[in-house]
Amino acid sequence: MNRYITPNDIGVMAESDSQSIRNAVRIALDTGVRRVLIPRLNARTRKEQWDIDQAIILASNLEIVLDNCYLRQTDGSFDNVFRSFEDDSLGHTLDERLENVRIIGQGHPVIDGGLFNGLEQGTSLTGSYPHVSRNNMLLLWNMRGFVIENLHFRNQRWWTLNLHHCESGRISNCSFYCLCDAPNQDGIDLRVGCSDILIENITGQAGDDLIALSAFPLGGAERFRVEGHHIDIHDIVIRDVIGTSIACALIALRNTDGSRIYNITIDNIHDTDNGAEEAGLLWPDYPKHKFNFDMRRKLRGNSPYCLLRIGHYGYFKDHCNRPEETYNINATNLYSRGGGCVIMINSGLSNSYFGNIYAENDTDYIVTTKSGRNTQAHGADIRNVVFENIFYRNEDNDYATAFAFTTNDVTAHDYTLENVEISRAFLGNCKNIFSVDEPGNITYSGLHGKYVGQASGEIVNP
Repeated sequence: MNRYITPNDIGVMAESDSQSIRNAVRIALDTGVRRVLIPRLNARTRKEQWDIDQAIILASNLEIVLDNCYLRQTDGSFDNVFRSFEDDSLGHTLDERLENVRIIGQGHPVIDGGLFNGLEQGTSLTGSYPHVSRNNMLLLWNMRGFVIENLHFRNQRWWTLNLHHCESGRISNCSFYCLCDAPNQDGIDLRVGCSDILIENITGQAGDDLIALSAFPLGGAERFRVEGHHIDIHDIVIRDVIGTSIACALIALRNTDGSRIYNITIDNIHDTDNGAEEAGLLWPDYPKHKFNFDMRRKLRGNSPYCLLRIGHYGYFKDHCNRPEETYNINATNLYSRGGGCVIMINSGLSNSYFGNIYAENDTDYIVTTKSGRNTQAHGADIRNVVFENIFYRNEDNDYATAFAFTTNDVTAHDYTLENVEISRAFLGNCKNIFSVDEPGNITYSGLHGKYVGQASGEIVNP
């Protein structure tokens, strides 16, 4: 028996590259081989390129190996590269769940989105456009036991990886790169119902959030709902990330309307802060966002507005997340080299720990409950949270405030601080150590540094 089926095999090759690969998957399933290998050379065209204009549909107990190949979404096409089911109307029951799916790269396989096709949230389901999710490179839902490994994504047209109700999986050794020439160019998006997933060894540059955990059960999740499955995101490990976002967050956690995000471990996250010259085109036909991105480039160049964002006063139908709905977040070894802040908290958070935090250069805040210089203002409800082991080196930054538990806009909602502890921090050349509208319940100790208007040395509890 063959060890694998390739789209170059006799009887497999079709009139298009997508159909050839789809044929290879079908034959691999029919013969029991259940392994497809896409080689570098396309025998049909004699080129080292595979043009994808139709999604490759996955199945249980299937492995697809990209062997040092180059896949490119066809210009003007409206479909994914890989998708769980043939149609969005399928895969909504646990009986249909896919299991044991592997998409593995060998060598340096690249998946390229090509040119932006005009499909985004504003044009989704208008005119001849399909739903915007068809611009995901990988659109996966209702899946258990999966591996996505050693793939290199370029020029994504929207979110690159979009996962709903997926669990017991691993995404590792993947890179992303785009120039912000299309809206919402996220890297990895875990949505409603995702759990028990390891994300590790991620590199590159996203236009929007590099990694986003977003549980919005009333905000479009109905399209990929799975009956009888939960609506939370939990037990996720994110580690060893080296990368940046042109203007959004490196990692973002958001939940609304009763969904929960909990048991999240984040470790060894580095913002590379590549500089404004990398930003590229800025959506010339998208003025609302173009202004925001132009302002960010002017003020700071190409860097995320924060390394880690928790909560967002938006995206909800009934309410944004409450402290009891976002908890047990453990984030350590965070390195910021120029984003607006290290940690931004804009709604509820409880029972969480943040430690070993390093910030330098143009970082405005270590922790803030407002937003950056040119983004929205918010507030927060923070309870039983510890920040410790902090190093903040900042030179000639008029915005530099280590801990800003405040808001910067009269439209922002209120905030509450209850049992917030800050300890063991070196704070160099800050304009302010604290910016607090109301005292709240904050304890702090072991803070050292030099800052405007205050003497150097240790600050003790008042």
